[in-house]
Amino acid sequence: MTLPYERSRAVIETREFLRLLLGNRQVPDSIRSDAKWLLRHYPSANEVFQAGWHELASPAHVLEPIFDTSVDGKPSDRWPPPRDKERNDPNVAG
Repeated sequence: MTLPYERSRAVIETREFLRLLLGNRQVPDSIRSDAKWLLRHYPSANEVFQAGWHELASPAHVLEPIFDTSVDGKPSDRWPPPRDKERNDPNVAG
């Protein structure tokens, strides 16, 4: 299972990878064109962090956290541990 801080780091590093592809003249034009198009719609590191902060601000509205405010390879200390499903709760799937 991917954790929010791992997802945040992956998204930010993928943006950097696309940026490197775009700037490399040895990469075929079609690949660089695709990288350029994807970057137009790809979230910046700041947008990833903002999403993490929004999730932290309203944790009741988040089923499972998507992003974290940390990308240093360690989970943010602001997130509570993942919620365990209640085994005896008939309203919880699983």
